[in-house]
Amino acid sequence: MLRTLAIRNFILVDQLEIDFDAGFSVLTGETGAGKSILVDALALVLGGRGDAGVVRAGAERAEISAEFDLARLPDVQAWLRANDLANDERTLLLRRVIDTQGRSRGYLNGSPGSLGQLREVGELVVDIHGQHAHQSLLRPDAQRAARCVRRLLRAVGAGGGRVARLAESPRAAGAGLARCRSGRRRARRACRARRRPAPAWRQRRRMDHAGRRAVATWRTRRR
Repeated sequence: MLRTLAIRNFILVDQLEIDFDAGFSVLTGETGAGKSILVDALALVLGGRGDAGVVRAGAERAEISAEFDLARLPDVQAWLRANDLANDERTLLLRRVIDTQGRSRGYLNGSPGSLGQLREVGELVVDIHGQHAHQSLLRPDAQRAARCVRRLLRAVGAGGGRVARLAESPRAAGAGLARCRSGRRRARRACRARRRPAPAWRQRRRMDHAGRRAVATWRTRRR
């Protein structure tokens, strides 16, 4: 659970600290009141992308920190212990600092950490759902995954034998993926060929054939 979110010199915010209670919390306000700034700050401290543009004008650096209660998150506690970042209070304190040169530093429970570690532990404690975030098929990696799922479903519909063979033989699975890729390349070439205009000689031949058919039809009608 998110306990505290503290923001300093972030975009338009000079200094702000919010304490959250247990249960469901709602932030409301007019358009432009700054609700999205809070979400952006939380995403940044969880390892999101950030540059010098997030530092408030006139400040030297932006600083964001978030404290989480891990009493009901044993998997996060195990992750912290595995990375020698655990403390005795079963809490997680994340901190992110970005200066005006775009340099970024991250801290986990007071110890320096990489952005990869912030993202990894952030995926365990927070899910951020934004506009269009659920449309995963817009991402190329999700499209490839969807195609693989469709192939597996077709294999299951055929009796499941193909799925068993692919699971038993990594080489067969690699060959099947290669065939899928080659088929995709052939489909792309076919689409490009359909869009490309026919050569001039082929167009003239088509016109000649059309002219002969028209003359033959006219003679037949006269008879």
